[in-house]
Amino acid sequence: MSDNHLRPLKVDDLSQLSELQTLCFASPWSETQLHTYLSGQRYRCYGVWQERRLTGFALLSTVLDEAELLQIGVRPVCRGQGLATELMHYVHEQLHNDDIHRNMLEVRRSNEAARRLYLRLGYTEDGIRKGYYPSGNGSEDAILMSCNNLILPSAR
Repeated sequence: MSDNHLRPLKVDDLSQLSELQTLCFASPWSETQLHTYLSGQRYRCYGVWQERRLTGFALLSTVLDEAELLQIGVRPVCRGQGLATELMHYVHEQLHNDDIHRNMLEVRRSNEAARRLYLRLGYTEDGIRKGYYPSGNGSEDAILMSCNNLILPSAR
């Protein structure tokens, strides 16, 4: 059994989420933006904790019975421990419990680890957004992915 604790994020978690954002992304979202996600009705925000420390998060928006993964991040020193997989299983379970049946996302073409994770979780590649992400070389394509079966693999 995992020593990780997974739960929805609350406004009280804002400072830890903001700090983790700065470790995960070159252009982190502002605390104002994050507060909107943590307090907004149509958003789902989940975290994985190790010893009272936020080590990973997933932020999603929802419309009717669909969700879109906006961001997922794992503390750099904790990567490679399966936290993103554990977090995504939890996200799928929570979405399924809320009668949300489809999750969509976009991922950098160069992010091979994330793409492999999503494929293992049952996502399919649906298309490409050319030049969507800024990069050191100008721009990078986004791979569009979706999963229409959010039941955990063990329950399939």
